[in-house]
Amino acid sequence: MAKAGKSMQVGGTKKTVEQVAKTIFVTLMFLFYMIPFFMVIINSLKRKVNIVKNPLALVDDKGFQFVNYVKAFTEMDFGSAFFNSILVSGVSVILILLFSSMAAYLFVRTDWLACKIFFALMVAYMVVPFQVIMIPLVSIYGNVFGILNSRATLIFMNLGFGTGMAIFMCHGFIKTNVPMALEEAAKIDGCTRPQIFFKVVLPLMKPILSTILILNLLGLWNDYLLPNLVLGKKTLYTLPLAIRTFYGTFSNDLGKIMAALVMIVAPIIVVYICLQKYIIGGVVAGAVKS
Repeated sequence: MAKAGKSMQVGGTKKTVEQVAKTIFVTLMFLFYMIPFFMVIINSLKRKVNIVKNPLALVDDKGFQFVNYVKAFTEMDFGSAFFNSILVSGVSVILILLFSSMAAYLFVRTDWLACKIFFALMVAYMVVPFQVIMIPLVSIYGNVFGILNSRATLIFMNLGFGTGMAIFMCHGFIKTNVPMALEEAAKIDGCTRPQIFFKVVLPLMKPILSTILILNLLGLWNDYLLPNLVLGKKTLYTLPLAIRTFYGTFSNDLGKIMAALVMIVAPIIVVYICLQKYIIGGVVAGAVKS
């Protein structure tokens, strides 16, 4: 009995040591990963000369320079750019969630050949890099249709580029996590196909839709390339475009750039923290089972 108790004690101690070692390792990796973000915050509170001279210093010679935030907010027209980012990202994500969930439901619950073909095309499209089609895309929408410099055009493009992955994830979730018995019961109660989708299926898709929401919102909020190709007027700039105000031909205003970066990243970090619990759960729940 003594030997058994001693063995259990040793095993427990070994497990505790392993847990502590893992915790320390993960903490160190987190701090290492966050160093660039901490440096941005620190340098946003310093003058340009001190950022160049000593970027690792924690405090400016003359104290914290909060004036960088005031000047960045005014000069980049933060209010207008923030509204544009909210409008483009918000509407794009809502449309992606709605159309992707509806299309995935149709693909799963119908045995039409057209649905199988379109779903295969959606999955295949995900491997095509955006850089391959960006020049033809802009040429067609700009030269042929003449509809660039429009937030609606950008939202339409975001919808097209975002639905492939979203449909794939919703398809797997509906196939494995939404039982047909619930839909059959609703049909017996007199629900139509749209009512079944919106009242039965859609509420059950909350985990995967939350995952799609945060992933697409992160991507669209930080997107620079597509808005740069579509939006040419300064009044239509989103936040990643508006920050170009501080980049000159011969010099850059580093203090204002750092302050602007903090203001751009802060809102999306708050959203991510609020929804982070849904990300892993939604991805796992949407895994496709053969």
